[in-house]
Amino acid sequence: VRSGSAGFHFLPNSFAMVLRREALAVPWKGVNLGGWLLLENGPSYPLFEDHLSEEGEPIKCEWDLLKVMQAKFGKKETAAIIHRHRETHITKADFQRIKELDMNAVRLPFGYWVVMAPSTNEPYVGPAIDYIDRAVDWAEECGLQVVLDLHGCPGGESGEIPTGRLCPEGQWNWRQWRFKKSLETLDLVARRYKSRRCVTGIAVCNEPSNTVPLQTLCRYYDQAVDTIRHAGMKVSDVTVVLQIFQRDENEVIQKWERMTGDRHRNICFDVHCYHCMENVFHGKTMASQMRAVEDNAEMLRKYPMVVGEWSLALGCGTWSTCGAMTEQEVYKIFGAAQVKAYEEASHGRFFWNWTEASDAEWNYQIAQKQGLLSGPALPLPNWDGVGEDPLEEILHPSPPDAYIRYAEPVYLRVFHGRYVDVDGSQVAARWSDKDKWQEVSFWPSANTLSKLAAGREGCPLTKREQGAANEQEVQPGDVVRLRVRGGRFLAADGQKGTAVALPPRAATATATEFIVHARGAMALKHRGIIFLEHRATGQMLDADEEDEAISARWSHKDVDVDGSQVAARWPDKGKWQEVSFWPSANSPTKHSAGREGAAKEEEVQPGDVVRLRARCGRFLAADGQKGTAVALPARAATAAATEFIVHAHGATPLKHRGIIFLEHRATGQMLDADEEDEAISA
Repeated sequence: VRSGSAGFHFLPNSFAMVLRREALAVPWKGVNLGGWLLLENGPSYPLFEDHLSEEGEPIKCEWDLLKVMQAKFGKKETAAIIHRHRETHITKADFQRIKELDMNAVRLPFGYWVVMAPSTNEPYVGPAIDYIDRAVDWAEECGLQVVLDLHGCPGGESGEIPTGRLCPEGQWNWRQWRFKKSLETLDLVARRYKSRRCVTGIAVCNEPSNTVPLQTLCRYYDQAVDTIRHAGMKVSDVTVVLQIFQRDENEVIQKWERMTGDRHRNICFDVHCYHCMENVFHGKTMASQMRAVEDNAEMLRKYPMVVGEWSLALGCGTWSTCGAMTEQEVYKIFGAAQVKAYEEASHGRFFWNWTEASDAEWNYQIAQKQGLLSGPALPLPNWDGVGEDPLEEILHPSPPDAYIRYAEPVYLRVFHGRYVDVDGSQVAARWSDKDKWQEVSFWPSANTLSKLAAGREGCPLTKREQGAANEQEVQPGDVVRLRVRGGRFLAADGQKGTAVALPPRAATATATEFIVHARGAMALKHRGIIFLEHRATGQMLDADEEDEAISARWSHKDVDVDGSQVAARWPDKGKWQEVSFWPSANSPTKHSAGREGAAKEEEVQPGDVVRLRARCGRFLAADGQKGTAVALPARAATAAATEFIVHAHGATPLKHRGIIFLEHRATGQMLDADEEDEAISA
């Protein structure tokens, strides 16, 4: 038990886990002091705004900034400029204000060169450990706790900006991280501050690259905890903080448990909960962002964790899926949800950052002043993961008529949150906001007109439905043409594997017809998810994470089954990888009424509803909630779970070397292989 204003001690947790979920009696509630003792272009913006690279471009990291400054002013004057920054960027008044705002802790990021002299040929200015001394003194005087954060390790724990040096792609390797020197830094820090009562946490690195082998990373963590404890920071006094970054938390913690067992006490894992990084978050709607916060709360309930960094920044897809809400309303809903979720963290949370440019997303003082981090959290409706999340309709209401009709202008948003646009013949997805020039409309092809004229499902058209074909709803399975506002039609260039926009005179049916695939069998609606298959080639329109252009392509891998897991792991084929097509309940009827012979002797046709049986007797299915393909034993293989629709190039029966696409009938999900994951997803 530690006495003092924080009332600091451990609370047992009821979770039955190998890893102890020890919690602080009063979890940390604070802010990061980023940009002070390790320069970053966000929080240290005044310095970065004053200097440009030799090419006239903005500078992004401390290393490059110091190189430019030293070339311009010399080392002595550069050191004087950095000294002035450290003297003024954070002062005791900041600590006092943090305390006044009802926070109890600060997270102090620093580069190793602040603790010991930088290595030869490094431009860093150091050592300057007296600034850490000041921070600890001020915290003690103001009644705040401090988490000392080794933010930039010797050699860098990655090649990214937060380490102090942004390395060009391919020029940083995890072996450049000098682990031994990092442990020496931690030893020095632990010995210096072991008796300071306000120092209640020490982080051993920040955002280590996911290219570091997990075994190597956990070994470093194990050695770091031992180093800190041997230096005198007691289990009862100081939490050792271990970072999980761009890795699955379950995998990391399981590895940690296997390597260390229950040997270490009072450790926690640091997770950074940002909702604006990478395309996975740019593609999320406002509703799915809120569900991601909900998922984070569930994760925090499982393990000893601190949210070492979080902000109000959101991916670009949020802003076109939040209905009529104002920017302030979105931030307030999002902020309140995060505050509530992070109360589940055993060791608390730290907002990034205390000082930043005039930006409520990243500047705590502005966000707090605008009331974006207070108030009740929005209650979320229950959702089992099946069908559309009811939260979508709450946050992004549909128009009065939600169905998509022919010739009606719509916007096509791709998975990374940007909208399809056309510039001349080029088709891309570059912008997250919408304007008239990005409008796309569905136009019927020749066979769709015939289908519409005949009525759907054998029913005659009503008087209202007897209007022009362009008043009809677009249905899954329709063959359509996609017309952009400039009058061109989308097409697929089979040879180049790209989408192009053709002028009307060149827009032949063969070039411009697409088959609409959608989740479910209903007419297309607002917010609907669709897949567009080029009818002539079978290529799917596709957006790429690293390229703005829209492509038209497909890929093929062999599938194998291991227990309930479905994967694509081996380039060679064995009996155990065999899969056979079996007719669904409606297929035998169809077959017996047509071609001769038993159903099992019939050819598989595009459009058939089938079941896929592995050699072991299990049937492939789609797990809608997890987004994975699974293999179910025969007793559990219901029709709803295991029926797939066969899509193929052309309209002839399936043949050797044929390329097919398998759509889960109940959910509309497509079986899919990933370049970086052996598992088959849905």
